[in-house]
Amino acid sequence: MKMNIKLLSACAVAISLAGACIEEADITATLSETKREELAKTNPDKIFNASLTGMYQDMQQYVKTDLSHNYFGQKSFDYLTSLMGNDMVMTNRYAMSIYHYILDYWGENYTPTANRWSEYYNTITNANKILKTATKGSEDETLLYYRAVALGFRGYAYLQLTYLYQYPYYMGVEGTKWGKSEVYDYSKKPCVPIITEETEGDQPLSSLDAVYNRLLEDLEESYSIFKALGCEKTDVATDFDGCVAATYLARAYMVKHDWDKAIKYAQVVIDNFDCLDTEDQILQGFSDITLKDVVFGCDITADNSTIYASWFSQMDSYSKGYAGIGVYRVAFEPLVDRIADDDIRLKWFCCERSTGVESEGNTYILLRDTKYVAPAEYLSVKFIGAGRSAIVNSGGDGTGWELGDYIYLRSEEAWFVKAEALAHKGESGEAIKVLEDVMKTRQPSYSYTFTDKASLIEEINFQKRVEFWGEGIEYLDNRRLNIPVDRTDETWGKDNNNHFSGAKKIYAAQDDRCFLYQIPISEIENNTKLTDADQN
Repeated sequence: MKMNIKLLSACAVAISLAGACIEEADITATLSETKREELAKTNPDKIFNASLTGMYQDMQQYVKTDLSHNYFGQKSFDYLTSLMGNDMVMTNRYAMSIYHYILDYWGENYTPTANRWSEYYNTITNANKILKTATKGSEDETLLYYRAVALGFRGYAYLQLTYLYQYPYYMGVEGTKWGKSEVYDYSKKPCVPIITEETEGDQPLSSLDAVYNRLLEDLEESYSIFKALGCEKTDVATDFDGCVAATYLARAYMVKHDWDKAIKYAQVVIDNFDCLDTEDQILQGFSDITLKDVVFGCDITADNSTIYASWFSQMDSYSKGYAGIGVYRVAFEPLVDRIADDDIRLKWFCCERSTGVESEGNTYILLRDTKYVAPAEYLSVKFIGAGRSAIVNSGGDGTGWELGDYIYLRSEEAWFVKAEALAHKGESGEAIKVLEDVMKTRQPSYSYTFTDKASLIEEINFQKRVEFWGEGIEYLDNRRLNIPVDRTDETWGKDNNNHFSGAKKIYAAQDDRCFLYQIPISEIENNTKLTDADQN
């Protein structure tokens, strides 16, 4: 059945709603549960809007403790974890994000662990406020919709917590280039406290298995409700809908090695979305939520823009933010050098093959679409807040960069998930077909000749690394596939290694500095169910 209530796009209206919603929340906070349930049936917006707006708004701009504009919700997770892998390079020792880059920002009294813990538990708290009233078994479509959104956000938040505060469910996969780690199964290890609408007071650490059971149950129910309501895909990308829940389910099942369910939920996205498939789309700058591959995003306006503490400030080389005035975002030379000449994605990076021009016997690497020499070779121009057309028309003036939309999830991920899951199952022919389907939109000549399973999975991983460079997915895949951080000259050769000298290190996938945050000291001290012995 098709839902006949107005779907909410809270990310777009978060600021305008915030004052009224907070005021309404204060009024309703003193109501009894019975009165809340009665009011929810007649005026659900009055009960739920503050919490709903809070979840969308925190995803866009949450910050607990400011640190040089490093924190702005989920997109800051994407860029900071990208710095913790192999493929994003810093060209100097900039204070802003250097400690993420050198993998030394994991301690209990450090800002990152406190920010992330608070961010995701804030989302869980807001979700639980809705779920206390929008209870399971309701037949009211409006309450069901709110329940689906709350469950989806809560499942997402718990999944994000597992990425930081415990190793992956399984570390590595047999039959891959990287193999299984010495300690492989972390499912019974302690992770984070589970807080639901039914729990009261402080909670102890739950096992990783219990946290996964919770988040999978939340996301599965969320998806089922959305599907029943006709909201598997809504009309606007700012809605948390069934395809958003399906994407997070596909990610979670890849971590658990449940290949069939990962394929099932990846297929939901594939059935509902196309890939970008023209040069104009692929080079647009990933700053417009109307692009046809956007599964989930946020409409950035003058009202909700966080200016310098923002994604495009950190990632747009044309901007007047940090990335445009010296804190350059550069790609790893061996990654870019492996991209085919006719792959459109090569143009995301300023190098001799993509922007180099000959002048009086010298080759100059240009900042794409401008007359200026690029300040660093392999500089990224993938993300453009104002959009590429504005850069082309202005000759490089990045005016409007702070108004670029945020893209949280893109449909291309589903193709790579499906291809990899099929490869793990040994269905190489089907895996190659899916890989080629997505790759031919980037490189029309692309063709993969199968030799062995491990090489196929490595190829899928490489193309996915290119596709999602800077979007945080390398970090997620490094963890579950047991891929080490290796930036050493011994591996790559000094001439091919453009990592900053102080960051040329190697860390195994089980090194705490790479893949495991400590629990914030404030949580250890204030949660009566935790002791120092519970610390990671």
